Amino acid sequence: MSSSSSSYDSNPLLHANIFSRFFHHWVTPLFKKSRENGVLHLNDLYDLPAHLQSTELTDKLEKNWFDEVKRCPNNPSLIRATLRTVGWKPFAQSILAFLNGLFRIIQPLILTVLMSFFEPCSWMPSWYAWLLAFATIIATLSSSLIIHQYVHKIDIYAMQIFIAYTGLIYRKVLRLSLYSMNSITSGEITNLLANDANQIQLAAIFFNDMWIGPIHLILVICVFYYFVKYIAFIAIGYSAFLLLIQPLYSRMFVSIRTKILQITDERIKIMSEIIKSMRIVKMYCWETAFIQKICLIRKREIIQYTFYAICNCIQVIFSHNYTTLIFLMMYGTMWSLNIRLDTRFFAISSCLLGYMKVYCIEFFSYAIRDISNYLVARKRIEKFLLLDECERDTRLLSSSHLEISSSNKIEIINNIIQEVQVKCNLKEAHWEKNGVFKLQNIIFDAHPGDLICIIGAVGSGKSSLLQTLTGEIGFFEGKVRLHGSFCYVPQEACKYFN
Repeated sequence: MSSSSSSYDSNPLLHANIFSRFFHHWVTPLFKKSRENGVLHLNDLYDLPAHLQSTELTDKLEKNWFDEVKRCPNNPSLIRATLRTVGWKPFAQSILAFLNGLFRIIQPLILTVLMSFFEPCSWMPSWYAWLLAFATIIATLSSSLIIHQYVHKIDIYAMQIFIAYTGLIYRKVLRLSLYSMNSITSGEITNLLANDANQIQLAAIFFNDMWIGPIHLILVICVFYYFVKYIAFIAIGYSAFLLLIQPLYSRMFVSIRTKILQITDERIKIMSEIIKSMRIVKMYCWETAFIQKICLIRKREIIQYTFYAICNCIQVIFSHNYTTLIFLMMYGTMWSLNIRLDTRFFAISSCLLGYMKVYCIEFFSYAIRDISNYLVARKRIEKFLLLDECERDTRLLSSSHLEISSSNKIEIINNIIQEVQVKCNLKEAHWEKNGVFKLQNIIFDAHPGDLICIIGAVGSGKSSLLQTLTGEIGFFEGKVRLHGSFCYVPQEACKYFN
């Protein structure tokens, strides 16, 4: 998402004052242009600020990940690298969510006090009632302004983390060794970018509700206890039940999600191999067998998705029926014990239970679910980031004439033969550590004008020898020296070396 422009002065956000940023007035010219022209083009959009560019975000996460690998080479944690990248700002935004909850709790309390003004023989002065009415309006307005600012800011931070994750995965793809590329399919890489990296964005949105929800729940329970005493324990018990079963749902979601991703990777891998084989060998006669194989794997995948949907539906049923069940249990108990039903308590309980249903129960459930999905995705991303990369082996040396001419060290120039030549003293080379295929005892020198023909059957190692000279083979013993500028054009792709 980096901007190609070198100047960012055209973005009005950089020059907007605090009120323009708070109310998003700096976007008004863009809306006016859209209304006048009827459509917006790419050139009409503002340049991206420097601190929001994908390059800067990815560089920061990549640096922290490399530091984490150096610090804990056996068990590096992507979570610690992410926390060092984002810092404390996303968590500081939780103060806004906490204040929003306070205003949502205070508003019905003020309303119940105001209701006493309309009772017969009320001694409340009019100015005090007007003050309470204005306080109710201010509480509602403040809650709306705060929650919109919180959602806007937390979405920006979540998107930044997601962009950094996708950039980190993309850069890793460019550094993968040929052995690692053979061990992972393009479909699995696409799955990492499309699904796994997206889980951090969802988890970041609801992460703060992990601790805000229980605190607000305790405050609401205290208000209930003030009005109905021990009847409030009904709400306490059911709310505690919903919160305590969330870890169980978390483990179930992690288990099912892991199985789904494993089956999805298996399906994508088999489909990629089938398509590749059909292009090479033209195995169209096996179409029916391949369809049955893919359908069987897809059936297993759909069954796991069904289990996941069932668990999610059960969780939604508990959360969506929260207000109704609490009302039924509390007022049923009060009716059976001949406790007088107070209209003020009915008003405040209706407002607070509606708030608890959304912010304390549903958002807390979403946080548990999304964090569980992220923990599964994080392991898969870590496994991918720890794959082997292309490295310059000291046993494989190549030097161009440009390197020779730009070097100022006489001893290096003397050691490098400036004549174009290839020296190969290969003892052993193979793709897999314990594989059957090996290249052994291949020794030759190639000079300008020499023609060397490598003849052999399919799979005898002709291309492997060429990739050994360029350092692409996985395991290698011996010495290879390449002097001068050279290139090779294989059947699959074109690569040039200087």
